[in-house]
Amino acid sequence: MVKFGPGSRLSVREGQFNPQVARDLFFYYSTVLLALFCFRILIKVSLCLFQYYYVVRENRRLAKKIYKDIHKDVGGTWADRYPLHDAACCGQVLLLQKLVQEGANVNARTLNSFTPLHDACLGGHPGCVKILIGAGAQLNPRTIDGDTPLTFACSRGSVSCVKLLLHHGISPDPGLFTKSPLHEACFNGRHEVVEVLIEAGADVETVDSQYGSPLHVVCSRSYPECAELLLRAGANVNATKNYETALHVAAKTGSAEVVQVLLEYGANINAKDISQQRPVDLTDPGSEVRKILTYRDAHPRHLMQLCRLRIRHLLGRERVKYVQLLRLPPLLQDYVLYKFLE
Repeated sequence: MVKFGPGSRLSVREGQFNPQVARDLFFYYSTVLLALFCFRILIKVSLCLFQYYYVVRENRRLAKKIYKDIHKDVGGTWADRYPLHDAACCGQVLLLQKLVQEGANVNARTLNSFTPLHDACLGGHPGCVKILIGAGAQLNPRTIDGDTPLTFACSRGSVSCVKLLLHHGISPDPGLFTKSPLHEACFNGRHEVVEVLIEAGADVETVDSQYGSPLHVVCSRSYPECAELLLRAGANVNATKNYETALHVAAKTGSAEVVQVLLEYGANINAKDISQQRPVDLTDPGSEVRKILTYRDAHPRHLMQLCRLRIRHLLGRERVKYVQLLRLPPLLQDYVLYKFLE
């Protein structure tokens, strides 16, 4: 005979099944599992509260303390933004110059760690950028989201601001915990900025954990000019993100122009994604993209095109620009470098 708890009336003889015992066992096990689940939820809620009160609120207290240290004459109040931020954001060069001359802190930060240089670049005001840099502004500060003045200038598409920052020594490649300037330019189709970054030595193969390579970004947003610049600079046309090549992404997007550019640079039309689908399988029936891919599948590349792709592959991304040093006719050099498309 088995008993459950002191004084329990539940019992079962050996070899005999008791439905009441089974029900109570189920109840006990269910209670234990429910208690464990509730404990897990309690832990998650506690962590969220901890994050809010000891991280977010602490940042607010720190911002308030900084404001008080700078503006000691202002009672117990504090502001999220300073006049310097507003002048830089609106492109008010004369007002900005006056505030700087009066001793305003060019590195003052808001609650989100925005500096006046962030605002000037986000607004696309090279005059304000020049004044702030001349006054000693930090060139590469990060916001709480990892944005820098360079990423804001790239997102805005301000070539002048980008050139100013690069001229003063800012690296075109992303630093630790910062967003990629090249990705930001590609997100918004800023092909002029993409060209400036590539000329400055930006890594066209830099990978974002969420969006993949810059080539994946421009294919997902249908920017053929940016795709052409990246590929001409040596970007790997068959690089994958979660087993998807850029051609898979362009096929799903339905951009015939981007697909043409990718195929011209040797995209593999037989590459398969994680679901074993080729790019043509992701297109809509009767679409222009499907017609292009079906035609390319039935008609292999010309020998001249295959030779060009092989030469570029052997040279590699870093040395493809030295094609001009080879003893080749200028017309052939232009063909290898895809300059005939200009």
